[in-house]
Amino acid sequence: MRKICKLVVFVFVIVFTTNLFAAKNIEVLSKVENVVVYHSGALVSRVSNNKMGVGLFELEFKDISSKIVLNSFVIKNKEVTILNKNLIKKLSKEEFFQLEDRKTAVINQIKLLEQKYAEANFIKEVDELEKMLSFYSDKILSLNKELRNIDNAIIEAEKLDSVKLNNEDAAILKVLVSIEQQLEKPLLFEYVVGGIGWSPFYEVEVENSSSKDISIKYIAKIMSQTGENWENITLQLSSAFPLENPTKLPKPEEPWVLSYRTNQNNINQTDNSIQKQQIAKLEGVDYQDIFVPSFLKLRTLKGKFAIKSNSTVFSFPIMNISLPAEYSFYAYPSLDNEVYLVAKVAEWDTLGLVDGVANVTYNKNSVGKTILKFSDFSDTLLLSVGKDNSIFMKRKEIESVKYAKEVTFGKKKKITFAYEFQLKNNNQHDVTIEFFEQVPISQTKTTNVILEQLSEGIYNNEQGEVSWKINLSPSKIVKKQLIYTVEYEGGSFSFSKRKTQRFKTISSPSF
Repeated sequence: MRKICKLVVFVFVIVFTTNLFAAKNIEVLSKVENVVVYHSGALVSRVSNNKMGVGLFELEFKDISSKIVLNSFVIKNKEVTILNKNLIKKLSKEEFFQLEDRKTAVINQIKLLEQKYAEANFIKEVDELEKMLSFYSDKILSLNKELRNIDNAIIEAEKLDSVKLNNEDAAILKVLVSIEQQLEKPLLFEYVVGGIGWSPFYEVEVENSSSKDISIKYIAKIMSQTGENWENITLQLSSAFPLENPTKLPKPEEPWVLSYRTNQNNINQTDNSIQKQQIAKLEGVDYQDIFVPSFLKLRTLKGKFAIKSNSTVFSFPIMNISLPAEYSFYAYPSLDNEVYLVAKVAEWDTLGLVDGVANVTYNKNSVGKTILKFSDFSDTLLLSVGKDNSIFMKRKEIESVKYAKEVTFGKKKKITFAYEFQLKNNNQHDVTIEFFEQVPISQTKTTNVILEQLSEGIYNNEQGEVSWKINLSPSKIVKKQLIYTVEYEGGSFSFSKRKTQRFKTISSPSF
């Protein structure tokens, strides 16, 4: 059986080699028609009008990205069968110098071995002499073979150096194909490349706090280091992974049990599978995980575009939208003495918006950058527009002899805390203000918190938080009080405030 297998392989090699020499070489001139850009990588679709008949051809594609995922290269024409693919990259100056250094090292090793080989006659025992001669001859043969390979690599590198390519990230792709019948259509092919990616960016504009809407400009920022320059292309954006297998059915790795245990073997297999399909990322750019809607479809941008492979960040408009919004003011006096304008945005959840950085403009002034994390909200989006000094707010302790003094009765002691809040609307229109304060939560039987005065505030006993929602007309002043008493046993008590984080942030790509 082994002899038959070896014979089959031998015959295949002879046939393949014969076909390779019989193949006609054609330099294929092609045009990029469509590019689907992913957050990491891109799918490139090209078309060529080269005339080809029936037979074997070695197709040569120049200025193809050196960061191509070779296994992803496919020809769409049914008449064409791919037999072999080979990517030829130019060596960098550093790589060429390393090749020459290796050649020098191998030559020196050969000289040293030849010198020692000539001195082998001092050995008198025949067995030892044979072993020594065999060792030296095998080593010299191996080094000579390596030297020939290095020389061939240098010759090929020098030949390639005279070939004009777009830049150092471009390469030559050679594809051996068999064409069974005359092509009915132009040659169509596609492939996945690395060295490119897109990041979402938003420009948010709010006229004033009395507005009924909010303007959002959705922008895609793209950087390319592929080695390919694309002109007059249809550009599409996707948040999928470019090498996802659409034929793989969803299936759990293991049963769903209460005492969940990770199957390490399955994880290793998955990791290995992903590693085989790695895509070259952009150099000098940090990557962070972002959340995208699971229903997100391929987005085609209107018009034709050009993308240069020069590490420049290009901005492409995706959409300009105006969404209904309600504005209110937000404050947390014990944590921050500033008042913030907040927009509650509706009707955004069907637009397929992706988490990203946003530049916010309020009343024609740039407020700064924030993170729009759409994945945190299911219906109404809360957006912090920025600080707004049109609302006056003051928090002070109520000065009275009965407050903030420790009082002892029996085995227990108590201390009362009292605060007054004053708010004034300096706008020319009605506003809504929501502000919050913390109250300590008791976690022992010996300590008790008693709410004395909330001024119509709503108490959340799980969060230890009191909230007020106030409608203020122009120039109106409102005062609210918060008074609570802590009863405890023992010498003293202490509590740490629990901060409530209303707005979460994430990191995103730096560009």
